[in-house]
Amino acid sequence: MKYSKVALTILCSTLMTACASLEATVAPTQEYKSILDSRASALQQLGSATVCCSSISELQYQPLAAEQKKVIAIDGSSPAFNFPEGKSYYAAFKLPTHSGDLKITVAGLIDKTLFNPTVLLLDSQFKPTRTIGADIITYKPARLLDGDRVEGVFTIDRTYVGNPNNETYMVIYTTQATLNQTTQAMSPSKMMAKSLSVQDYGAKDPLIPHSAWGVVKIEVEDMSASALGDNFYKPVYQEAIDANTPIVDATPNKLVVPVATAATATAVATTIKPAPAMLSETEAFYQSQIEKAVKAGDIDKGMKLVNEAERAGSTKAKSVFIDAVKRSQK
Repeated sequence: MKYSKVALTILCSTLMTACASLEATVAPTQEYKSILDSRASALQQLGSATVCCSSISELQYQPLAAEQKKVIAIDGSSPAFNFPEGKSYYAAFKLPTHSGDLKITVAGLIDKTLFNPTVLLLDSQFKPTRTIGADIITYKPARLLDGDRVEGVFTIDRTYVGNPNNETYMVIYTTQATLNQTTQAMSPSKMMAKSLSVQDYGAKDPLIPHSAWGVVKIEVEDMSASALGDNFYKPVYQEAIDANTPIVDATPNKLVVPVATAATATAVATTIKPAPAMLSETEAFYQSQIEKAVKAGDIDKGMKLVNEAERAGSTKAKSVFIDAVKRSQK
């Protein structure tokens, strides 16, 4: 049986309705209908909302863990603050610090309205490092179990674990300017027609008004713990690692310390910049993790922790490792 393009479009619309019904059982926006359908109330309550604090350091920061996914509702019960771009409800987080580089995804979920997020990143002294806005956070059409959204992905560097300039805090809010704007989403019929490569005769793409309330999805990934595993590579320190890393021979838990030549040591000293002094709390954390790894018989993990700690400025990690190995051989 042959179908005309019009018939195919009708079939697509029917299938899209079925898919929409299926997604309604899993889409997180369904749980927050009252928030996403209340733009007028959101704007009115924002206008009269009392700000929580007088400075950015006083915001209510929630801890975020590596390898964590969260769905956050931002509404009239959320705190408000006077940002440089205007008053906004917000959600604020303290980022994981003892981790590899972090890949963070922030998405504003779309229903009848959209909380269009801006992300402010701060160092450990609450000084702004960068603002992530519309150049990074852009519209993404629905796909599989992910509904329509605006989404941005960015990376947090963790080369120096104890560095006070590391990005430590993240604040998600929206700006006064964006409250008067809309985001053009893709209509369901166009989405289905595009997937089947047929002409779309359906509805126009909807314009989604921005709101002071909404739903934000956050995903944090520790890139050192990702599927890349040992293939994750930072080339800056490789010479120093090669010259100074203890080596374990074929005998279980037997340690051999390589002797570097004077020429190698001089080359490393002149090409590698010293890491800043490590905080005592960070030093204690690494010592504890190194001792646990050796006690568990995981010498390889212990050596990797030594390398990471020394890159971050530790002066004691290697001696702690050697002492732990000696104790394990008794």
